[in-house]
Order: sequence, then structure tokens, then C-alpha cells
Amino acid sequence: MTYVKRKLFFRLILRATPAVGAVALTAAFCAVPAGAADYVWPVKQVIDGDTVAVDASADFPPELSRLKVRLRGVDTPGIGRFAKCRSEREAGQAARAFTEMQIEQARQIAVRNPAWGRHGGRVIADPRLDGRSLTDTLIESGHGRPYRRGRPVNWCR
Repeated sequence: MTYVKRKLFFRLILRATPAVGAVALTAAFCAVPAGAADYVWPVKQVIDGDTVAVDASADFPPELSRLKVRLRGVDTPGIGRFAKCRSEREAGQAARAFTEMQIEQARQIAVRNPAWGRHGGRVIADPRLDGRSLTDTLIESGHGRPYRRGRPVNWCR
């Protein structure tokens, strides 16, 4: 193989690698029987009130093991560049602290019904802390609001 052909071949492989990973992850989710919808993935980081990073190395190869999990059915205020006003940023920091506290206090964490998300390579799921939905806990505490597809909640009003 000439240098030019080899270079083009490796470029093709590098472009295809993320797609192959996504297909493998989707196939792994689809291959799970209906009764085995809970996963024990340790939470490595709370990114914001409704997104956590988990270690899924028990179920996936190392390349796919660090997943971001977005909580299904809840929206919390933004932090950092996603906050549209000061009050949203402060409420977002409180929501993140609340989520961190809930996770630290939980004896058992399970990720229920993961599905590939539409944006940003995240998985959409319902984390359960000691059998209770984290989504419901955030909404009941006032740190989150119910979210259905569409426009996110305006936290600055």
C-alpha cells in the first residue's frame, strides 16, 4: 500500500471509530433483556443538577465506559455558560449540591432504562437511589421541574 493510500485508509478508520462506538453502545442497550433494565454504574461526577458522569466499565469496553447520564423527565437550572441570569446560576449550583448530597447519602445507586439521547452523546435514564427516583426527589424538593420534550423551563422569571 502506498503512503497516500495508507494515509487515506487511516483517516477513514479514525472517522468511523466514533460511529462504531455509538453502534456498539446502542446494540448493547438493545441486547439487554426487558427484565434487566437496571445497571449498577458508580457515579464519578455530578456535572449539574440533572446530569451525572458514571463508570460503566462493568458493562462496556473502556472506550465507552465513561458515560454522561441525563436524568429523564426533569430539568434543573443551568450553571456556568448555560445560565441565563444570576438567579438561575445560583439555583443551578444549589440543584447540583442537592444532587451530590443525595448521591453521597445513597447506599445503592441503580441506573434504570438507559437510552441513547438526542444531544451530546448522553444517555437518558432514571437513576434510582435506594429504590427511589432521583428525578422525583429533585422535583419534590423544588430543585427541578418536570420536563417533557420541547423548550426547557425559563428559570429567570
